[in-house]
Amino acid sequence: MNILQFILFKKSGSLSLDGKLHIIPENHIVVADENAVLIKKNQDDFVFITCYPINLLPLHQDLISQAAALSCAEPFKKDIYKSLPIDNCVIESTEKLMMMEKSLPICFLYLYCLGVDKNYFASLLCQFVGVNINNTLLEFFEQNYINQWAVSRYAQELGISTHKLNVIFFQKYGMPVKQWLMEKRLKKGGELLLTTTMRVADIALACGFCNHAHFTALFRRRFQICPSLFRAAAKRT
Repeated sequence: MNILQFILFKKSGSLSLDGKLHIIPENHIVVADENAVLIKKNQDDFVFITCYPINLLPLHQDLISQAAALSCAEPFKKDIYKSLPIDNCVIESTEKLMMMEKSLPICFLYLYCLGVDKNYFASLLCQFVGVNINNTLLEFFEQNYINQWAVSRYAQELGISTHKLNVIFFQKYGMPVKQWLMEKRLKKGGELLLTTTMRVADIALACGFCNHAHFTALFRRRFQICPSLFRAAAKRT
């Protein structure tokens, strides 16, 4: 399960899931996985939002912790499908939030669903996000930046595509993931050069670089000085 679909039915409609046809009354929200398909779609009759695991990470940390604490259910074994009643105010608020920022309506709708059926959506949240649910995006990278992973591996761990991860990262931090990782690892390397007597080769591995040469080349390019000279210059001053 890589995505969730939030489908808000302004008017009655139908969708197909796992070979079954579901008739949805008006003013209902359906939360389903990517296998749910709308039948005879009329764009004016529904609001459709795609949700990736990363989209739910901005939810308040305490709230997510509470949701996780409620989750004792077995993993979902069938296709995800849940239909709940909503009123026009929820639909109108969702449409207004869609014009502001994509993550806002997703979090808003999930909070609504969590309030209506706490146990189900708490369990789903734990399963869907797929990483330590108490972490924000930045905290996840802070904990894992020294791993010698490709950007695609980070995306895989978060359950989204590499492209979407880079887009989200650029929106939040003004740079792609690879650049952020390099800056973070080089900064950590500089701190270790100044505060420890570790060999440069050991520092390179401790900061997530594959070898001494790779660390040295990137460090020189970033700071216009090689690591050993940087350490020596700091000692003299």
